[in-house]
Order: sequence, then C-alpha cells, then structure tokens
Amino acid sequence: MFHKLENLWKIEYKVVTKEPFITQAVSEELKREIEHFIDKDIPKTTLDAVPLILEDHAVITGNAVKGVFRHIISAQLTQAGHDICVQDVKLEKGEKPPEGRKEQCKPDKPCFVCKWFGTASRQGALHFSFLKSVKKINEGILLDEPIPMIALRDDYKATAKRAFLLIAPIKENVEFKGWIKGENLTPEILGAIKEVQDMSKNGFLQFGAFKTRGMGVVEMEITAIYEYQTVPFRLKKEYIGKDLEDFLKDVQQKYHNFLTSKT
Repeated sequence: MFHKLENLWKIEYKVVTKEPFITQAVSEELKREIEHFIDKDIPKTTLDAVPLILEDHAVITGNAVKGVFRHIISAQLTQAGHDICVQDVKLEKGEKPPEGRKEQCKPDKPCFVCKWFGTASRQGALHFSFLKSVKKINEGILLDEPIPMIALRDDYKATAKRAFLLIAPIKENVEFKGWIKGENLTPEILGAIKEVQDMSKNGFLQFGAFKTRGMGVVEMEITAIYEYQTVPFRLKKEYIGKDLEDFLKDVQQKYHNFLTSKT
C-alpha cells in the first residue's frame, strides 16, 4: 500500500523486571553456558528453559513485545465497543471470531489495531526493536538458583512421574532498553502506548514464558520521544522531561476520547 510519509517517530523506553522473567532460548549450547554462570549442581542433566541471549545480553524479541501491545490495546478497544478484528491465524479452521470481534480486516480497510500493527498481508506503521538488558548475562542478572516447576498431566491434572521443569530466569530489577519507531503516528496511537505504560505501573504488563506461574511482570517507562519531519528529513521536536510528561498526558487524553467515543 502506498502512502505519503508525513512524519516519523521514535519512542525510546525501558522496562524493569518486577518478577523473575524468561524468554526461552532453544540451543543446547546456550543452556550449558547459562549453567556455567549459575555454577550450581542441578538435579537434571540440563536446564529446560534459559533466557534468549544476543551478544551477551538477555533480549526480548520485537515480535514478542509487539504481540503483547497488540493484545492489550485490542482487548481494551473491544471492551469499549470498537470494531476490532481477529487475525485468521488466531482462529482454528472454520472457527468464528469471538463475540465482540470481527473477521480479519481487508488490507485496504484496516481497523484501528491493524492500521498500526499490521495484518498477515499488510505491514503496520509501528516497528518494535529487541529489548536488550543493560547489563550482560555475566554481570549478575540471572536468578541465583534455578526454579523447579512441576509438570501436570492434562488428562487428570496429576503430577507426571519425575516430570518437572528447571528454569533459569532473569531476576527482579533488571533493566532492558529498546525503541518503537512509527510512520505518520497520530495522538491516539501514541496515547494507547502511554496507556500500556500506565497498566505496567500496576503489574499488568508481562513478557516471556510462564506468565500464569508468576513470571514476566515488567514496569515500562517511556524515556524520550523524537518527532521527525520528512521533507527535508530532520528532527522536528524532542520530548524529554517536563515536555514529555505534558505531551504524553495530552495524547493519552485524546486516546481516551477516542476509546470512549463508542460508549
């Protein structure tokens, strides 16, 4: 889809873990490396889940962050009565969208969420970076002891014989940094991102695996926003400090006005 590039935005933010946290890596080599950092005897031949590591830093993928933001904003708008679609990939073959949601948008007629986050055939206007830990994996960001988790059998919810997971998560109070870039952003979507930040202050933002088992709670803080004009390309406005606080308050109010416009 072709469009005019009227402005560009970059939102810098950080998250701090408030509970043990893990995004699972898959390589056996990395599991052995994490075991070395923990330096503990473990009651299994290897750890089952360790953090995803990139260049010696723990990371959260941009795709994972984007998915959480999309879910929160979609659910809130649905509750407020807005027509928000469900992507086909989320439904079983022949399954209808749940009550309050509509079928996947056509590329040329996106709902609010699809406009910014995209669909299977249309790229959205928001782009999420990896969130990367400020400290390296060997600088004390791992929990001192692996966490055991009992595995349950689905048929009658009993403990499977000798079946337990051993997890080596990131500990509490570890800081990650990243950014969100956007094209032609409006106050409403900027305000929606601020809304997610506010939810995080009360424990309602979680990343990674094992969320229902007490992991993954993070607190988010937007630290700076940069607005660029495109013709010619240059920085138009930098929002930090009090300017950032006032700007976020303004765009969040505009999002609230949009959010409640159907009620």
